[in-house]
Amino acid sequence: MKRTAMQELIEEMEKSPLMYANAIELAEAMLEKEKEVMERVYYDSFVNSNGNRLSYDFEEYYNETFNTKER
Repeated sequence: MKRTAMQELIEEMEKSPLMYANAIELAEAMLEKEKEVMERVYYDSFVNSNGNRLSYDFEEYYNETFNTKER
């Protein structure tokens, strides 16, 4: 399964939650920013190459590709 760099970092820090409690919260916030950047790139590259909208939206693409961890 694919993971973003931030997802991998969060998983590593979760192995020692007491040591990394504040860092985990910060990394989770950064994961949201990372997702926003990915969304902009996703739409920009699609519109530039085809000039049309995708058959499904970015949220669906992101969840299918990266958001595989059960919460």
